[in-house]
Amino acid sequence: MMVERMKVAKLLWDANISAEYNQQDNPKLKYEIANALDRNIPFIVVIGEDEAKEQKVKIKDLNARTEETVNQSDLAAALRTKGVIPVGCEFAAEILASERVNN
Repeated sequence: MMVERMKVAKLLWDANISAEYNQQDNPKLKYEIANALDRNIPFIVVIGEDEAKEQKVKIKDLNARTEETVNQSDLAAALRTKGVIPVGCEFAAEILASERVNN
C-alpha cells in the first residue's frame, strides 16, 4: 500500500495541501490516529486495499469524529469544504470562501 499512500499524498501536494504519509510497511490505524491527535492534526486520509481498488479514500475528521468516503479525484475539494486551506497562498481563505459560495 506504500505506492497508494504516495499517490494520495501527491494528489494533496499538487493541490497545495500539506500532507505526509507513513513510510512503515504496515502502520496501525489506532497509532496513526493517536499521533495525529497528539500533533493537533484535524484530518487523516485512509486508503486500504478496498479503497484503492475503487479509487476512493476515507477522510477521518478527528475533531468531529466522523468519517467520509470520497473519490480520490475529489479528495482535495472535499478537504477544502471542511476548512483545509492550501499552503503558500496568501489569499487562501478568500479562495476557500468563494468556493463555498459558488458551490
